[in-house]
Amino acid sequence: MTSVAEHILEALRASDIAHLFCLPGVQNDDFFDALLDADDITPIVTRHEQGAAYMAMGAAQVTGRPAAFCVVPGPGMLNTGAALTSAYWAYARVLAIIGQIPTSLMGELRGTLHELPDQTAILRQLTKHAVLIDKADTAAADIQTAIDALHSDIPRPVSIEVPVDVWAKKAEAAISTPRVSVPRAEPASIVEACNAIAKAERPLIVVGSGAYEAGAAVVTLAEIMNAPVTTRRMGHGVVPTSHPLFVSLPVAHKLWADVDLVIGVGTRLEFPLSHWGTTGLNVVQVNIDPDELDRHRIGTIGLCGDATEICGAITAELTDRDHVGADQSDVVRSHRSSVETALEALEPQRSFLEAIRSELPDNGVIVEDVTQLGFGAHLLYDHLAPRTFLSSGGAGTLGAGFAVALGAQVAVPDRNVLAICGDGGFMFTATEMATAVQHNIPITVLVSNDGAFGNVKRIQQERFGSDRTIASDLVNPDFVAFARSFGAHGARVETAEELRVALREAFAHDGPSLVELMVGPMPNPWPFLRMGEGR
Repeated sequence: MTSVAEHILEALRASDIAHLFCLPGVQNDDFFDALLDADDITPIVTRHEQGAAYMAMGAAQVTGRPAAFCVVPGPGMLNTGAALTSAYWAYARVLAIIGQIPTSLMGELRGTLHELPDQTAILRQLTKHAVLIDKADTAAADIQTAIDALHSDIPRPVSIEVPVDVWAKKAEAAISTPRVSVPRAEPASIVEACNAIAKAERPLIVVGSGAYEAGAAVVTLAEIMNAPVTTRRMGHGVVPTSHPLFVSLPVAHKLWADVDLVIGVGTRLEFPLSHWGTTGLNVVQVNIDPDELDRHRIGTIGLCGDATEICGAITAELTDRDHVGADQSDVVRSHRSSVETALEALEPQRSFLEAIRSELPDNGVIVEDVTQLGFGAHLLYDHLAPRTFLSSGGAGTLGAGFAVALGAQVAVPDRNVLAICGDGGFMFTATEMATAVQHNIPITVLVSNDGAFGNVKRIQQERFGSDRTIASDLVNPDFVAFARSFGAHGARVETAEELRVALREAFAHDGPSLVELMVGPMPNPWPFLRMGEGR
C-alpha cells in the first residue's frame, strides 16, 4: 500500500522526470513531504506559478521528453493557464500536478481557500487529458492512464488534480512504465500519397515541430522529390538552413503560385493554407493528430502517424518509381536572391542575429519571446538542428521567453541557452532571475530595450500616424543593476560587435547572465512573415 503522493512520485520516475518545477502551498503539503524523501527528483522552486509551468514547457520542448510542474489550486492553477495554453500549441509534453480543495467541499461554492467552481473543466480546455484523483481505490489506475497519455500520440499537456485530503491516502497497485501508443498510417494512404507525388511537378514540403525527430527522413524525401522545404516557426532546424533545398517563408510564398502539391510534415499548415490560397492545390498531410489531417476541408490526403516512419515509407515506395519532380533549382535560386536583397532592409536585426549566431555554439538553444529579434530570427538566423529554436507557436505568448529558457537550461545543463526578450516581455517573468540564482542555472537572457512595446507602437504609427500612439511606451528599471542585485552577471551594449563580446563573456560565466541591448525602433518584419494570397 502506497500513498497517492508516492504514486505521483513513481509516475515522475516512470516518465524519467528528474526535476519538478514548483511552488508549494497548503493543499499540497503531503505531496511535498513525500518529495522530501525522493532524492532522485529535484524541486526547482519558482517565484510565480507561471514561471513553474513555463519552465516545464521549456524542458519538454528542448528534450522532446515529458517535464512536470506542481502548484496549488485556484489562483495557483489559473496563474499557469497562459503557460499551459502555450505548451498546448507548442506541442510540449508537460505534466501539470495541481492541488484541489477537500473532496467534501468540492462543488459547494462556500468560498473555501483557493476554490474554483469547476477547476477540472478549465484544465480540460488546456490539456489533452485531465484527471481528478478523488478516490484512493482508483488512484493508481488513473495516474497510470494519465502518464500513458502524456507519453503517447500528440505531444500536449496532461493534468492530474489531487485534493488535499487524498494525497496521504493509501492506494493499491503500482505505477509501471508508460504504455506508449502511436497511430500507424494505413498502407493504402501511403500509396495514395505516392500517387499524388508521382503526378507533381512542383512540390513543396512544409515542416513543423512534429518533424523534429524526422529530419534525416525529410531530407531524403525532399532530395528524391526535388522538393524545396520551408517552415513558419516551429520547424526550424529540421532541415538546416544551409541545405540547398531549404527555403525561407518569403521564398516559399514566391513559389506558391506554381506549387501543385504541398506535403505537410508535423505541421498544422495554418501557414500557408489559411492565407496563401488553395485553388488547384493538392495536399498531403503527415501528422500524428488525426484532427489535423483535413483541417482546411480541401480533400487532403491524410497520413496519421509518426513522421519518421511515414516519410520513410513514402521514400521506400518512391524508390520503385521512375518519376521525380521537376528541377526547381534555378527558380529557387532566383527567388532566394531577390528575398535576400529585400531582407537587407531588416537592420539592425540582421547584424545582431549574426552576432548571436557567431557566439552561440552549434548545439546552443535560443528561445524567442514576442520581440523584434525573435521575429527576425525566423528569417535571418542560421538554424542548424531541431530543438535549438524554441517558440510558443500559435499561442504567441508575450512574456514566456525567459522562464521557458530557464526550464530548457535546467534540462540541458551542458549547453548554452539564450532567451531573446524585449524589455516589455522580459518584465513578465523577470523575477525568476531569483530562481536562476538560487539554483545556479547558467541561463543568459538578452533584453532588447527600446523603452516600448515596440511592435505595438510601430503598428500604431503605421496604421494611425506617427503621433497617434497609446499605451505602448514603457518605463524600465536599470536592467543591468536589476540583474546584479540578484547576484547575476550583467552587461549593457549598443552595437553588434559589443554584443559579440558580451555574449562571449555571458556564456563563459558560471551562473545566470543578463545582457541589455539598447536599441531604437526597428524595421517592420511582418511583410516577410504574414503574406496574403499567392495563387
